[in-house]
Amino acid sequence: MTSGYLVPASTDRKGVPPRPPWLAILGVVVLVHLGLLLVWSCRRPRPEPPSSDAAPPPSVAVTNELAPVRPAPARFPPNTTMPDVREIEASGAIHMPSFSPGRDLVFFDDTRAWWESDEDGETDDECDHSMHAKMVLPLRRVIEAVSGRQARLKVQDVYRPTGIHNTRSLHREGRAIDLTAEGLTLEELAIICWQSGFDWVYYERPKGGGDHIHASVRR
Repeated sequence: MTSGYLVPASTDRKGVPPRPPWLAILGVVVLVHLGLLLVWSCRRPRPEPPSSDAAPPPSVAVTNELAPVRPAPARFPPNTTMPDVREIEASGAIHMPSFSPGRDLVFFDDTRAWWESDEDGETDDECDHSMHAKMVLPLRRVIEAVSGRQARLKVQDVYRPTGIHNTRSLHREGRAIDLTAEGLTLEELAIICWQSGFDWVYYERPKGGGDHIHASVRR
């Protein structure tokens, strides 16, 4: 006969009831679910594929400011103008009281063109690079077109406050320009000038010689 007391079958030796076997299984299931939730919450969302019904993104128009702005006429014979009106109607009359050289004139240069005043030497104060601001963009288009044909534009005369032109000439405001070209006929050059946006173009053939293209702009 042994001494002491008997330990009930439902408890361990320390008096703590044993854990049921299903509790361990439940713990494993909970841990697996927690792991799956953690992985799901950290998953990077995938972008949805574009719908075939979605409108395409708006296109951005690309413009070239040096491109021609008018279609080329079929012909531009000597002693004709475009448009077929007087220069004062197309480009406006000169008005010296409202003209300010310091405000209205700009300096423009392009090495692809030949400038007559650059060849005059220091004794001549003419500067063909001085012109009305409205003249610059059409002239840039002409230089671009002439150079693209492997030719060279020649700028003969632009701003002349005094001298060879009459008192009503737009050269006195820098709004007129006289041009020739190496490698192009004057008719081709006249067409280019009209395409480039000058308000009035004149294929001028004076009786005394010196054929050139005269072009002008509005203020």
